[in-house]
Amino acid sequence: MSAAAGVTAYLSTRMRFLQGAPVLAAVQIPLPGSSIPQFVDPLPLLHVAGGPMETIVAGEEEIALTMQEFQASVMPSTFLPAAGPYTGTWVWGYRAGITPINPAGTYIGPVIVARRNQPAQLRFVNNLTANNIAWREWTDQTLHWADPLNSEMNMCAHTIQPGQPPVGDCADHYTGPVPAVVHLHGGEIPPVLDGGPDAWFTRDGAYHGHAYYTQEDADGNEAIYRYPNTQEAAMIWFHDHVLGATRLNVYAGLAGAYAIIDPDLSLPPGLHPVGLQQSSSGPVDYIIPLVLQDRMFDIDGQFFLPSLGINPEHPYWVPEFVGDTIVVNGKVWPFLDVQPRRYRFLIINGSNARTYELFLTNPVTKVMGPPIWQIGTDGGYLDTPGKIDPNAPKGQLQRLVLMPGERADLIIDFAGFQGQTLIMRNLGRAPYPGGAPPDGATVGRIIQIRVGQALTEPDLSYDPASGTPLRPPMVRLVAPATGTLAPGVTANKTRELTLNEVMGAGGPLEILVNNTRWDGKRGDGSTRSDFTPIPTDGSTEYFSELPNEGDTEVWEIVNLTADAHPIHTHLTQFQLINRQNFNVNKYNKAYAAAFPGGLYIPAYGPPLDYNTGNPRALGGNPDITPFLQGPAMPPNANEAGWKDTVIMYPGQVTRIAVRFAPTDKAIDDSNLFYPFDPDAGGHGYVWHCHIIDHEDNEMMRPYAVRPKLGATRTYVQGEDY
Repeated sequence: MSAAAGVTAYLSTRMRFLQGAPVLAAVQIPLPGSSIPQFVDPLPLLHVAGGPMETIVAGEEEIALTMQEFQASVMPSTFLPAAGPYTGTWVWGYRAGITPINPAGTYIGPVIVARRNQPAQLRFVNNLTANNIAWREWTDQTLHWADPLNSEMNMCAHTIQPGQPPVGDCADHYTGPVPAVVHLHGGEIPPVLDGGPDAWFTRDGAYHGHAYYTQEDADGNEAIYRYPNTQEAAMIWFHDHVLGATRLNVYAGLAGAYAIIDPDLSLPPGLHPVGLQQSSSGPVDYIIPLVLQDRMFDIDGQFFLPSLGINPEHPYWVPEFVGDTIVVNGKVWPFLDVQPRRYRFLIINGSNARTYELFLTNPVTKVMGPPIWQIGTDGGYLDTPGKIDPNAPKGQLQRLVLMPGERADLIIDFAGFQGQTLIMRNLGRAPYPGGAPPDGATVGRIIQIRVGQALTEPDLSYDPASGTPLRPPMVRLVAPATGTLAPGVTANKTRELTLNEVMGAGGPLEILVNNTRWDGKRGDGSTRSDFTPIPTDGSTEYFSELPNEGDTEVWEIVNLTADAHPIHTHLTQFQLINRQNFNVNKYNKAYAAAFPGGLYIPAYGPPLDYNTGNPRALGGNPDITPFLQGPAMPPNANEAGWKDTVIMYPGQVTRIAVRFAPTDKAIDDSNLFYPFDPDAGGHGYVWHCHIIDHEDNEMMRPYAVRPKLGATRTYVQGEDY
């Protein structure tokens, strides 16, 4: 369900925080994306490449990052606000230092470069003001959220009559301190360093989530995390993850990149850990980040977020935000100058809900290309590059598809396109994949690429078209050519889990994994005997996924909703086995019939006993096998690597192989355990949909890894972190 309908007619009273004092702005009037000039300003690049995006190389010294509000040059330099000159868009961001200077270049970043097996200590400081519009007008306290003031307004959702507007306290705006927490997305890290939804802390230091953790020597508004960086080289990222309000903090700007490099990894000539190398000893072209986001703005160039809920139970929550303006690296519709040679890009889908289908084309000649070569996924390098060619025959990869949270490491060769001006186009529908197509004049365009006439020096960088392997072969849980488990791999457990959408009077009311809310309680507040209660600092949650460290599990995710979802697991990388269609109508009938009374019960949990209800698989759902249609479809070539976020299409069961151990350990390794205790601290991890509007409204579940007995730990809580 998209939030686009009716948005342009919405007016909102707002508070904006300006230079330390709250200023009341009477109304916020949306500015159509079609009114904003395109391709006026250059793409913000890494600081080491001469751009404004902060680049920090991690070492022995602590890195301090302050979450704060400031003005950034998001709009085009030619933009003229309705009132006075444009001095910047008020944003939130991570800034280096305890008392950083307010930068104006971009709100995205920084990019932290860490070396494998060298820990990096980060001090995160919450200096966010609640006067920001996101917290004055957009916070929906009827959701299950952090709730620092313990107002318990989430109970309103269960007392408001369907179709009736909220009144009194249920419609109040939040006026307390802003909770925030930093999650290292893709990080192989101990649970207390994961930055989970309940690990938040506030600016005044007076309030903390029950899972809050820090090393010693931190103020109340700080969290000190020392990341081990023991995982394989990968382009991961960090962003806010506060319970029930992630969409607000990320929308305001809290996102950055984190690259783990491995100088000891054998890469082919011309490929550098942080870019492309022109010769064995020549200069390095640093990787070009492309953080893709869609936003809306008002007539003064400030962020605008629709907050008209479609159901009275949640007056300010919208199921999926999709904007009408594309922002790349914190700049609206930028351009990039390149030479006619190869460049390396890291693309992150940092949008709330928008899915991108990307390719390059010349808008004048209508010729599509050049092709995109994908050399890495969420969890690191592929074995060999995957080609994505818009001119490929039907059935082959023609567009790069990225859902929120996914990353792609790419090489694009602009040789042969001298003097041309190309556009990176987007054909991703919203909601994906069956919603409205993007407007070709606005959100159908991502960035303009201007190719120069000549090279300044020969291009000796790695050529992905050569077929040269990128790395020594990765550990394979899956045989991607056949879409089956790899030889020697046996699943210790199989789980069959569902994705569910609960509908209200106006549309989606909440979205669930395995028909279960975050805390594991049923919709009526009762608990299940087949879930495991785990108390943590006065809060008890009911766990259903309790894998053993070292085990390999097959998770079969049955998507019963109308849209695709990017499912993300914390701690682990996994490998996609296959996808397979199923008869949705027939399965839904069997599914509903399995509930007490023979009718679907929202938020009941699975209809059957989680452990015994389905003899073939854990999860408590009717066996999907009799309802399968057609052959299982193996992963695409560019998906045949380690992933932590993957697209799960409607009407399909998506199977993934999840091993709860480091990705580089061999299948027959007798030491399949992490260097840290994955259960230390008792807070566990989460798995969820990375459409952050969904995860903010129950589409997220905690899980805990049972540690392996006798495992040798080299990264120990209380000593190393």
